[in-house]
Amino acid sequence: MGVDRFLVRFKSIDSPYYQETRPSIDLLDTVACLWVRVVRLAGAPSLSPIIPDGCADIMIYDDAPPFVAGPDATTRWTRLREGTVIVGIRLRPGAVRAILGCPAGLILNGGALLSDLAPGAGPLHQRLLMAASLRQRYALLEDWVRGAIVRHATPDHAVIAACRLFVNDPQLEIGEVARRFNWNVRAIHRQFRAACGYGPKHFQRIMRIQHAIRVVHSTTPVTLAEAAHAAGYADQPHMNRDFRDITGFSPRQYFAIDRPGWGAWMVDRW
Repeated sequence: MGVDRFLVRFKSIDSPYYQETRPSIDLLDTVACLWVRVVRLAGAPSLSPIIPDGCADIMIYDDAPPFVAGPDATTRWTRLREGTVIVGIRLRPGAVRAILGCPAGLILNGGALLSDLAPGAGPLHQRLLMAASLRQRYALLEDWVRGAIVRHATPDHAVIAACRLFVNDPQLEIGEVARRFNWNVRAIHRQFRAACGYGPKHFQRIMRIQHAIRVVHSTTPVTLAEAAHAAGYADQPHMNRDFRDITGFSPRQYFAIDRPGWGAWMVDRW
């Protein structure tokens, strides 16, 4: 089967591997990236922290059926098996309902088999088993998402666009975003809860953490105080509180275990 050739190729990678790839142009509004990861623990604990980024992911672990991981409000701890090859397509913040057809709250801080959320997804698994390359797997996932967008046709384009504003500018005021889309206070909360699983304030806190991570990983060395300022925090203690509340780590603890390369899709030109 194609999947056997695919897995042999990636399981031969003997060090931790993770790469994000830009999606096709027609999917840029709803898909953040495609990605692949090869799990190499090197004696590290099998529990791995996944820091919230506002996204949901459709993932395939080796040759298993596609699984959906919903948006997280706080850090998700996941148990990984040595040598597992994971291929995923990451849905942009606010795109859950537009692609999966269910409220984001249904899979918030959790997940489900794709076939349980989207009846008729079974054939996708069969096609993935025949894919002999990463490019083929990516193409199948993108084609499935294209079909899902047509099937659901939800009116979530505005909230996806609003989320993108926060991704690009974490200092943006929530009231300003509401004005741009002609939403009152209740409307913006309702829109975000349906499409993201939580309100705009919590989403903004997550985006500020992610922006601080991007700043620290930039080519120019910065202090934590400078990262806090760039991410829109009042001061470094403000950033420290958000990190602890949402990630469970202090910034220093997090950057001691973090690996650059995650979240490349958040760069504006992406």
